[in-house]
Amino acid sequence: MEEILRKLQKDASGHKHKAVRDACVCACETLESQKGSAKISPSQLRERCLLPLQMALESKNAKLGQTALSGMQKFLCDDRFVGGVSLEVEVLEKQLLSQMLEAIRVTPSLHEDLQVEVMKVLLCITYSPNFDINGDSILRIAQVCIETYISSCHQRSINTAVRATLSQILGDLTLQLRHRQE
Repeated sequence: MEEILRKLQKDASGHKHKAVRDACVCACETLESQKGSAKISPSQLRERCLLPLQMALESKNAKLGQTALSGMQKFLCDDRFVGGVSLEVEVLEKQLLSQMLEAIRVTPSLHEDLQVEVMKVLLCITYSPNFDINGDSILRIAQVCIETYISSCHQRSINTAVRATLSQILGDLTLQLRHRQE
């Protein structure tokens, strides 16, 4: 994750992206401090590390957005963010899925290529063993997909990507429910 944050910090040149650079520095410092005894809660760690990724997406800069989405995919595989079950029950807004969906809420206004990449991130979320996918979470993921579809109704590639994403997610959920029933 540190590698992505450093790359994002480097790519966020100019005065316009100073906030992204600052958020990257803060996230890297937080990750470094986690190696010592000063540990923060998993939700706070995710919040600090997702912030620069979210800001990069919101910048509408294609290069920063691409790096941010690569970071989100790595984020889903990093045990520091998803590993282990916390003893404390997190409120909905502090759960991993909520934090990820908040970070990509800008999807409907992104460039077409980045929207397709967000659909890939949503599929990664759905198939990740680190998420408890239930009806509520499927609806929240579907909401992002539908908002993206509506905002890009004239772009065939986005519409196809959104339909494929929703189809895969719902198909997998159906399969899981069928297996549970048997």
